[in-house]
Amino acid sequence: MTKQLHTLFTTATLIGAAWTFMSAPALAEPAAVPLVTNKPVKVTAEAARGPIFDSKTAVKENGPDGATIDVLLARSKNGRVESGLYSAGPSEQDIESYPEDEFMYFIEGSVKLTSADGTVLEVDAGEGAAIPKGWKGHWSTQGYKKYYVTYESGKVAK
Repeated sequence: MTKQLHTLFTTATLIGAAWTFMSAPALAEPAAVPLVTNKPVKVTAEAARGPIFDSKTAVKENGPDGATIDVLLARSKNGRVESGLYSAGPSEQDIESYPEDEFMYFIEGSVKLTSADGTVLEVDAGEGAAIPKGWKGHWSTQGYKKYYVTYESGKVAK
C-alpha cells in the first residue's frame, strides 16, 4: 500500500470512528447542545482550500493562534465530539494542558509540536496527528488549514 493510500485509509477510518462515536448514546444526560446538522455534510477539496472559510458559518476570532477561522461541520448529540475545519496564522505558544483529545489532518501549512520531555513532532500538509487531552508542550506554526475531530471527555460547557 502506498504511503498516500495508507494515509487516506487511516484518515477515513479515524473520521468514520468519530462519526460512529458521535451517534452513540451518552452515558449521562448532557446539557442540550444543538446539532449543527442532522444530514451528511460534504466538503470538496476546492472548498477546503479556501471558500469554506468565507461561509456564513465561519467563526473568526483573535486568540493564542492569532487570527483564526473555525467552521464547525457537526457536533454530537451529547456535545462532546465536534468536527470541522480550522485555519490559523503564525503562532508560538506554550500549552500547559491541551483541552481535549483531537485528531487533525493538515490541508495546508504545518505545525511543530514539542512535548514537555523534548520530543518533537513535525506535521506537514497531507499528514495527520492526534493530540491527547492534557498534553503539555510547545506549539509552533507559520500558519495552517486543517480538518479536525475533537472529543471532550470532561463536562461540556454550556
